Amino acid sequence: MAQEIKSFTVTQYLTSLKKRVEETPSVWVRGVITRMTVKPNIVYISIADFVEGSVKPVAALDLTCFASRFAYILAKIQSFEQPFELREELKVSLQIKADLYIPTGRLQAQILDIDPVYTVGELALTKSAILKRLAVEGLLEKNKSLDLAEMPMRIGLITGEKTAAFKDFTSKLSDSPFAFKVMTVYAKMQGEETEKSVLAALEKLAREPSLDVVCIVRGGGSKTDLNYFDSEALCRAVANYHMPVFTGIGHEIDKSLLDEVAYQSCITPTDTAKRIIDRVNDGWNKMLVAAQNVAIGAKDAILRENQTLANAGARLQQKVTAKIQNEKTKLAVCGSNLKRDLNYIIRDESARLDRNTEGLKQGSRKILDLAKSKFTLSEVRVKAADPATTLAKGYSLTLDAAGKFIRNASQLKAGDKMTTRLRDGEVTSVVQ
Repeated sequence: MAQEIKSFTVTQYLTSLKKRVEETPSVWVRGVITRMTVKPNIVYISIADFVEGSVKPVAALDLTCFASRFAYILAKIQSFEQPFELREELKVSLQIKADLYIPTGRLQAQILDIDPVYTVGELALTKSAILKRLAVEGLLEKNKSLDLAEMPMRIGLITGEKTAAFKDFTSKLSDSPFAFKVMTVYAKMQGEETEKSVLAALEKLAREPSLDVVCIVRGGGSKTDLNYFDSEALCRAVANYHMPVFTGIGHEIDKSLLDEVAYQSCITPTDTAKRIIDRVNDGWNKMLVAAQNVAIGAKDAILRENQTLANAGARLQQKVTAKIQNEKTKLAVCGSNLKRDLNYIIRDESARLDRNTEGLKQGSRKILDLAKSKFTLSEVRVKAADPATTLAKGYSLTLDAAGKFIRNASQLKAGDKMTTRLRDGEVTSVVQ
């Protein structure tokens, strides 16, 4: 005869199962927080296991924690020597008690406690691994190797808006005797948005070529806030930044990884401003010393040059005096020679003038006689060329009607009148 199978309602079955689950003792479970939702009365947290190199969980567990228990856990973390903030992607070790939620039949364990030592150890390992990678890549000293201006007067400031850090930093600069120029970019300096916000601020300031230095400052507060400045992305951004970066995170004992890669790590925002002022003051003093040295050197150079000029002036005066005396002597000699030569010239010119005068007297008569001879000869030639003389010799001259001489027969045609002059008269005829 077959054994009879008992029948239960869903509620009966889950209630029975819940009793068995509650008999399971509490245990410590390790995992990475993948989700955390805080409600007024309850907190939902999911943890999971991952294989290295994969973002897909191999196992996941949903947990709940009542608000009062969660407050106790947070207080325990804050009282620890190295506190941290519960957040996603954090490795934790939690004490949980198995439980079953009857309305949905869902296994949902409750969180009873946390082991801060485990998480601190994991954070330290993570921090150590990041530090090692940065060291291997030479990034711990990269920003420190940059040249800082002797007088960094133009400052890029990254800090929280309306914070004590901003006031402390800027007030310290204002109290100094120097006229600093500060370009401030506000950023979230705690919480999940810290990394993204500070990276954006660094990128914005990188577009300002006039800046000498960038300062990242925040005041004191919860030590858990320091963990956000262990971001590898932030460290790499600062290490590779094109200008020196000062940090003043506000913790006097602990150092964040960001402090390790910065050009200068300061303990507070005020201390950061003081370091900048000290740098400028040193530069100012160096400039004063240099200016004094320049003034002294210039004074000495002027004295030397004045002496050199005086010596040169004395030598020049001696040379000029000697030159003038020499020129005076030359002028006296030249004057004497000129006077002597002038007498010779005047004597020679007087003799030449006398010769010319006598020559002019004799020459004038010869010129007149020659001119008379030429005139007489010309008169004879003119008389010889006179037509009357030609006619007297028995020749005749033939003229046309216009009174022009006819030299060729081709000048005439039938009917033209012509006049022939003879020694004793004229004859008029017509050409046939």
